[in-house]
Amino acid sequence: MDFLDGENTVEKMLIKHGVKDKRPVSGTLELTPLCNMNCDMCYVHLSNEEMNRLGKILDIDEWFDLANQLEKAGVLFIMLTGGEPLLFPGFKELYLKLKRMGMVITVNTNGTLIDEKWAAFFGENKPRRINITLYGNDEKTYHDLCHYPGGFEKTVRAIKLLKDHGVKVKMNGSVTKANFDQIDDMYRIAQELDVPLHMDTYMLPGLKDRFKAFEEQSRLSPEDVAQARIKVLKNELGDEVFLSYVDSMLMKVKQQCNYGCGIECQAGNSSFMINWQGLMKPCVSLFTPAVDVFKTGFENAWKQIVTESKELKINEKCAQCKLRPLCNTCVATANWETGSFTEIPEYCCKEAKEMLRLLLLEKNNNQ
Repeated sequence: MDFLDGENTVEKMLIKHGVKDKRPVSGTLELTPLCNMNCDMCYVHLSNEEMNRLGKILDIDEWFDLANQLEKAGVLFIMLTGGEPLLFPGFKELYLKLKRMGMVITVNTNGTLIDEKWAAFFGENKPRRINITLYGNDEKTYHDLCHYPGGFEKTVRAIKLLKDHGVKVKMNGSVTKANFDQIDDMYRIAQELDVPLHMDTYMLPGLKDRFKAFEEQSRLSPEDVAQARIKVLKNELGDEVFLSYVDSMLMKVKQQCNYGCGIECQAGNSSFMINWQGLMKPCVSLFTPAVDVFKTGFENAWKQIVTESKELKINEKCAQCKLRPLCNTCVATANWETGSFTEIPEYCCKEAKEMLRLLLLEKNNNQ
């Protein structure tokens, strides 16, 4: 999970033991599906009307009850997300309760709601980190992609305010058709703000995009995803380390190891997510398994998630494919792309093939 990026030695040890013992060490709490933005590629955001048709949002007392269960279960790392989590009416109360319990908190936000008062609150009650999403390098992108005029200026202001209050900030981004040509410029902005940036190049089909023809979707073509990955890697690694990465990945492809068919990340092994309706899932990208944590209780819900997560498998051909080290395929992506865990996601195949071609090109150009 992103909120454990850069974990220290103690944290790594806790995660390792959590995976070994199948105990919940980290979790994501999706406080609300509501957001002040309306991004084309989002796979969480709902309008008020859509949310009300699906059920009511959990109230602060229900989250408090859940927090007590998390503490009893030994959960240590918590990410608060949404939608836009700062829109949740009881955000500060829940945040402070979790912090008093000794939990290490990360917040995912678009940043546009953070003013001096919010920055001062986080400065006085510091999280592990606040992740702020950067959607582009100008107001036009925020208007066209997020349908939120003025969002770029508000995001940059939020980052500066949080830094002024001593809060650790990281920027995240998702590469889309709207900002594909802005990647290098977005890393330049991050450098100017002295804040790390990581951009995800593969995107799940958004709620709005999922049933559209690909040409109408906001995400990139598989070939452009590979191009974007190369740009991102060069920006994040630097020239020398990037060339080492090229050699390493080409060696992994050559070795052609079997990577297994099951879940290989922490999802359902030591981590979980609970959505705004109180459903526990292995991760934010999976619809199933899903267990009502209030009807079942946290511990029983966790045991059920662990058991059912073990049954999720990708196609054996994917596990044995020589391009597996370059591929984004997992049970979640396979399901989103094809509607089945075991179908082969051709989108990911095309991206991996193009990634191999580009890596070989980089290798040849630097010999």
